[in-house]
Amino acid sequence: MESRKGVVVVVSYALGHKSEADKDIPVLGEDSPDVITYSKRLVVSLTRQCRNDCPYCAFKRQDNLAVPYSTIKQAKAARTTGAREVLYLAGDRPDRSAEIRSTLDLWGFDSYLDYLYTVCELGFLEGLIPVIELGFLSPQELKRLSEISAMTRIMLDSVDAERFDEIYPKSPGKRLDTRLKSLEWAGKLSFPTITGIMVGIGESKSHRKELLNQIAQVQKQYDTIHEVVIQNFVPLRGTRWESHKPPTRAVMLETVEMAMEILPSGVSVTVPIDQNEGFEDFIKAGVRDIGSVSEGYPIVFPGKPPIKEADIREMVSKMGYRLQQRFPLRLKAIKNGQYSSKLGQVFDAYRYKIKKEEQERLKNQR
Repeated sequence: MESRKGVVVVVSYALGHKSEADKDIPVLGEDSPDVITYSKRLVVSLTRQCRNDCPYCAFKRQDNLAVPYSTIKQAKAARTTGAREVLYLAGDRPDRSAEIRSTLDLWGFDSYLDYLYTVCELGFLEGLIPVIELGFLSPQELKRLSEISAMTRIMLDSVDAERFDEIYPKSPGKRLDTRLKSLEWAGKLSFPTITGIMVGIGESKSHRKELLNQIAQVQKQYDTIHEVVIQNFVPLRGTRWESHKPPTRAVMLETVEMAMEILPSGVSVTVPIDQNEGFEDFIKAGVRDIGSVSEGYPIVFPGKPPIKEADIREMVSKMGYRLQQRFPLRLKAIKNGQYSSKLGQVFDAYRYKIKKEEQERLKNQR
């Protein structure tokens, strides 16, 4: 710990219980040229009810809401393994279901929003930083949840306009204008956002380029795009698209290179490591972040098992890089204070440490 003017700043601050296996997040050094970063996370599915019916989706299911306090045990276990991120997932507008609304009323919640906030807060109190992927949210809902979650994830799973009705005939939440509006709302709220595109669902190369340019415009205007995921389509058993061919590695690499050319500097481009063999090629193409690694936790989206953290470390080491764990919020966002006052209970100490390190660096350069 460090102290200044009698104020003790605990750099390794955590709200949850720490175990001997738990380690601090360095934060400093994330932008070093020989470092590849990743976030270790817990994934919690709150409900799989969804108003969309996408042909490739294996997530949707008729279930009810997760009991809020049932998520505490998961958070405690994840925290002791060193995870610092919890991603809360839900289908698009499950509260349209009478069953969901009845459950909320039975549990004493005034709204779906109150339920979501409570679950995020429970995870935060266990020392995890909440990230949300909850489908469509109104500006008021986004604003409220930005108080307790570090980021929102809003993917642009889009195809060319003339193919939308063919691919998404029963998925109103996938409309591009709706998703772009959500990106803009998050931007106006200064809410850090993970976004990205799906590759291999029938979109053209020019459409992928258009989407990346749309993301770039949001970033230039609001500076809230934290990460852009180039997500490859993966055929899953039991879905209507189980025989649909995934994109080739060449197409994925082409799209990654396009993203790096179009997006403003400082926006991280990531590719799901557990869904792409030969990940070394993406590192050679300039990818410097693994994204989120969910080792040891239930797989919400069936497919290949998650790659082990030790295997990732060995791979990047062979390529001459160092693997460094990060918070879901990266160094730049922490430095710029892109978090709520509540999350400041964790991040303010790190922000002070970053600024102090920069002052020392400038002092040594004189």
